[in-house]
Amino acid sequence: MPKFYLHRTGKIPTAIHPFVKQTALPQGKHKPSLLQGKIIQDVQNIAISMYRMIYIAIADRG
Repeated sequence: MPKFYLHRTGKIPTAIHPFVKQTALPQGKHKPSLLQGKIIQDVQNIAISMYRMIYIAIADRG
């Protein structure tokens, strides 16, 4: 049976192997809060602004 199961053409086995332990996904993880999202957005905006300033400074030198 396993040989037939593993060697079917065009089929990908989706079941977990019987000898492999399945680990549960952690339940304690939540989405980031709105404040964390705002902080990340602010950091991204600062990084983009710094990149633009550096790019403009290099472009003006050339």
